Amino acid sequence: MRRLVATSLAALLLASCGQGDGGNQSAGNTDLETNAAVASGARSQDLAALVGGNPRLAQLVKAAGMEPVLAGKEPYTLLLPSGAALDKLDKATWEGLDQPAQKARITALLRGHILPGTILAADLNRAVENGNGKATIATMAGEPLTVTREGDGLKIAGPGGQSARIVGAEQPARNGVVHEIDSVLAPAS
Repeated sequence: MRRLVATSLAALLLASCGQGDGGNQSAGNTDLETNAAVASGARSQDLAALVGGNPRLAQLVKAAGMEPVLAGKEPYTLLLPSGAALDKLDKATWEGLDQPAQKARITALLRGHILPGTILAADLNRAVENGNGKATIATMAGEPLTVTREGDGLKIAGPGGQSARIVGAEQPARNGVVHEIDSVLAPAS
């Protein structure tokens, strides 16, 4: 059910952008034509390598066992909390990362920051414009995120009521793209 909701929401976002099929299929989603150009570019690093540049996030990815996902062939969009944002997480998040109970919590947190397919900033801007100032996108966890315009940038509201702004330039990877955000988006539960 969650997979169907995630796929449906991602398809709605992509359809709202007014683009056709770029011939790039990922997890049941039709990616935008602009995404095919990014994927075909000579990107030497994958998402796992880009995450490795942020030691705190790399620690969480390793604890959740999600390195193979971020190093795989399937394209994803990663909303990467800045180092300062990760430093604000409570101590309970960092304690016992090797414990099975903590793995489920960390996995849920990370899945709430990963979107199926490659969604560029231009795609998000188009979706917000076409959605009369608001677009809804689904995370890998199946939870909806709401994207709106804030000044010259984009703001993402998470299911738990918190929000983050996209900061800096997107970082294309061999298997997707990274958008740095200034806050952690906690899961709804």
